[in-house]
Amino acid sequence: MSTRAWSTRRNIHPVTGYSTYDTNNSRIGLRPNHGICVRRFLLHTRGGLTMGYQNKHSQHCSPRDVSETSVNADGNGGFADTDRNSNSNSHQLKHVPDFQPFPVDVLPEVIREYVVCVARSIGCDPSFVVLPAITVCAGVIGNTRRLRVKRSWFVPPILWTVLVGDSGTQKSPPLRAVFKPLKERQQDQIQQHCAKMATFKDDQANFKRELKSFEKSGEGARPTEPERPVCERCLVSDTTIEGLVPILQENPRGVVLHRDELVGWFGGFDRYSKAGQASADAAHWLSIYNAESLIVDRKTGEPRMLSVPNAAVSVCGGIQPSILTRALGEEHRENGLAARLLMTYPPRRAKRWTDDDVPMEQEQAFADVVERLAGLQPDLDRHGDESPGLVFLTDDARSAFINYYNATGDEQSGMTGDLAAAWSKLEEVAARLALVFHCIRGVMTDDVDPRECDAESMAAGIAVAEWFKAETERIQTLLSESEREGELRSLAEWIRLHGGTARPSDLVSNRRDTETVSHAELKLQSLVSAGLGQWRNVPPGPRGGRPTREFVLLSNLPSVKPI
Repeated sequence: MSTRAWSTRRNIHPVTGYSTYDTNNSRIGLRPNHGICVRRFLLHTRGGLTMGYQNKHSQHCSPRDVSETSVNADGNGGFADTDRNSNSNSHQLKHVPDFQPFPVDVLPEVIREYVVCVARSIGCDPSFVVLPAITVCAGVIGNTRRLRVKRSWFVPPILWTVLVGDSGTQKSPPLRAVFKPLKERQQDQIQQHCAKMATFKDDQANFKRELKSFEKSGEGARPTEPERPVCERCLVSDTTIEGLVPILQENPRGVVLHRDELVGWFGGFDRYSKAGQASADAAHWLSIYNAESLIVDRKTGEPRMLSVPNAAVSVCGGIQPSILTRALGEEHRENGLAARLLMTYPPRRAKRWTDDDVPMEQEQAFADVVERLAGLQPDLDRHGDESPGLVFLTDDARSAFINYYNATGDEQSGMTGDLAAAWSKLEEVAARLALVFHCIRGVMTDDVDPRECDAESMAAGIAVAEWFKAETERIQTLLSESEREGELRSLAEWIRLHGGTARPSDLVSNRRDTETVSHAELKLQSLVSAGLGQWRNVPPGPRGGRPTREFVLLSNLPSVKPI
């Protein structure tokens, strides 16, 4: 391993944008009273960030008479010797843009009030409620509507949304709350189907008796075989493409795929694919995102060919960031599936009890929106077949979308890789969102022409799409960090949630991954070296004792000013 000392360095805080300065002449004791001198610098190693220091076990030491060693704060708090004469590149945590609050104010009134109430009652970020809510509405609209952007461009209301967060970050409660009316609707549909099936079985038995009598006597009209009832569906959770197609054939409107943990959905893409080969299911899902035709050829079963003219499935669920990183491998980044995901990954919040609850009238108001959207009917084409009803842009809405489209194109021209791919999909997301918002407004008030998307709906769609741009850039930065960088940022986040300061003893007492004070000091020093905070001396208390020190997160330092 190699080391490289740095002279004065300006460190930009990856969250606040503030600056701090480290010099290689500063000496900080890693362990008080142990006679250890420290020269701060950063090392770039395979595992991510490590911290360099100078160590001499004596009561007096200076920067000139000590050897250089690196500290790797592994699970055992071990030390790794380094070669002083080798070279290395310095490394610091990437700058991560601030998390932007979701623009709740632009949502249709009934959705806005519901989101605020649910987020307050659960204690979660509003975006954890918004994404499921707009996905439910989009899925219920399904194939009944399309937004006509121009003669050859028709936008479906399909959304794929993902709540990203570690275990225990309140992903599931908002999903349960928002999907409640859809699950109740599906339960009613299943009960109705069971009743129809009971009647069908009786009719089928009568048909067989009548047919037998007819064939024996040859008199009268041939009896008509009863038609098997179709089970209406609005929700699916665990299905392959081969299992999904028959559901979509019976439900041409489309469905919503909901899973608390989307890892199963991602895993299904590769369930039947061979090692090193692209998944056929993934290719089909890319067609579903645009509500395109879907054809599946089966090796067994009848019929051998399954087809859906307009396959529409909106998707919503949660996933942990580490699992998402593994699930969105190179294949799904290259084929564009990752770019189609609209994600939120808000900073972790400490759980706090609240007596707030969602008023029944707000629950009912949202359920009414879902029910009214489910009442939308498609148009009929010249052959009498169902066809999505067209929603046209007003002149003001069209002008606003053109400006957004051009601005997004300008931004994308300076991008490469995953971010450029995401921007290519976000240019249409504003139109999809505008269609969903306009349909909601159209079923809740008579003051809105349901077939003309106005400037208000388009402005809301653009505002939310701009939020997704910022959040996409932020999430891609976070997910691109190494495991070591993620550990440092996770520790800094833990300290923020606990008031912004921490002593080594706090880590030992409250974190299972830290067993000794020396190990805790190494971890906190790594945060200092990464520019995330500073040490602060703490004098003895009223009862005496030895002086100590604590780590202060950069955003909690009163002396640090923005540059």
